[in-house]
Amino acid sequence: MTMYRRGAAVRRGGRPGQTSLALLIGLFATLALGACDETVEPSAIPTASAPGATSTAGTAAGPCVVTDLAVAADPWGAAAGSRGADVAVQNQGGAACTLPSGPAVTILDDSGATVLEGSAGDGANAASLEPGASASFTVLFSNWCDETVALPLHVVLRVGDEGLQIPTLDLAAGDLPPCNGPDQPPSLSINAWEAS
Repeated sequence: MTMYRRGAAVRRGGRPGQTSLALLIGLFATLALGACDETVEPSAIPTASAPGATSTAGTAAGPCVVTDLAVAADPWGAAAGSRGADVAVQNQGGAACTLPSGPAVTILDDSGATVLEGSAGDGANAASLEPGASASFTVLFSNWCDETVALPLHVVLRVGDEGLQIPTLDLAAGDLPPCNGPDQPPSLSINAWEAS
């Protein structure tokens, strides 16, 4: 950095104001040239990431596929006339992948027919998972009144066009939520992904 001593650049016989102007122009030129020497590499800029993700700029994780995922859940718990459970999904593949935007769950009867569907809804976040990382969500099932459906019911996490069955959430007759409103449809509520 160039140092300027007070009065060092004064010329004898110059007009008032010319010396100060020349000093200012020289100082700005020196600072501008010095600033041009520093560059910032794009890879040094931090990027925001979703739960479990450690990706950097320019790296995009592809969608998760069921063959790379493991899903686990504790059995249903009772909650004010409903049944609730926490579900965890782990990336067991060798590369990062992105789960769908918001978890989506389907309940099937014993013949494989869909009897109820639910998802986290619009605006839910996607989750990018590094290998070994997990994301979780909570599912709440309530008001089951249909006694004609073939049991047990099976709970499936939808991933794209495929699904992962969650065996610990199978529902036999004694596991179903109570019928709190015979004239109302059953309800399946799903919350957004959370880091595990």
